[in-house]
Amino acid sequence: MRIPIVSAAHTWAVARLFVAAAVLTSAAACSPGTLPGSPSPLGAGGGGGRYNGSITYRRLGGNYSISEVTQTLNLSLVVREGNQITGRFESGNSSGSLIGILRGDLGSGTFEATVLVLTSANQGAATVTCEGRGQVIGALSGRNLSWTSGSTTYDNCAGLNTTSQALAVAVSPIPGDFPSRASVVITVLGGPSVARGTCAGGVSGFPFTVEMKETSGIDVTFDSRFVTEERRGVGGVTSNTLDMPFTDLKGGSRRTYGACSPMAGTYQAFFSGSDANGNRVRVASPLVTMGP
Repeated sequence: MRIPIVSAAHTWAVARLFVAAAVLTSAAACSPGTLPGSPSPLGAGGGGGRYNGSITYRRLGGNYSISEVTQTLNLSLVVREGNQITGRFESGNSSGSLIGILRGDLGSGTFEATVLVLTSANQGAATVTCEGRGQVIGALSGRNLSWTSGSTTYDNCAGLNTTSQALAVAVSPIPGDFPSRASVVITVLGGPSVARGTCAGGVSGFPFTVEMKETSGIDVTFDSRFVTEERRGVGGVTSNTLDMPFTDLKGGSRRTYGACSPMAGTYQAFFSGSDANGNRVRVASPLVTMGP
């Protein structure tokens, strides 16, 4: 199963992807709540919180060295419909994004998330920014948040393998953004669990719409290619590299694309780019589950 982009030169019968024009939105969004204190409850506009704490990375392997001292962590977390949880974080030697599903709520719950992290590493006299991907399991209790990651591997730093542990406390119910860095939020409208419906042309399938939104007011230029991972039935995961339908996302704007697969399975997309301030941006869509 592949969910590719429709262009003038390419059309696939398995599924079709439709890209909507960019729509300007407010560059800053607030969640309900009272300052300071606990994360805000999930309401019509979502819920969230700003967390301060610490994170520690441990190197498991590879010919790169990283800082393994405890670093200050700043985390902005938002929950949207379907209990989709998205976040941005920064620490002394890393930054990144997370996307996953919350079970329970921000005051008492757990989450599993994909983390895309940029980590400063050294190999000999050279310093490089390593682009990693891993999974974290987190817990929320009152104002407290913690997470532990499994193995994080890095595409451009072969062999480097790390884990992380984070502890933080909510300091505001308003998630906020990082002023000098773009923040791209990707959600599935209506939630990431997709029931059977009707694709374009009346074909039975699993239609869904993905929204990409920049919330810091900083322009983003995406790489020309992005990666999808898909699973069909009980088969293994298939990875595809596809052309981006667009390479620009203006600060404070959003774009949506609609997709529809005739077959049950899962879908997740991974995007990379740079913002107008020269920061690397790496984000993922939620894991979309289609079926039964």
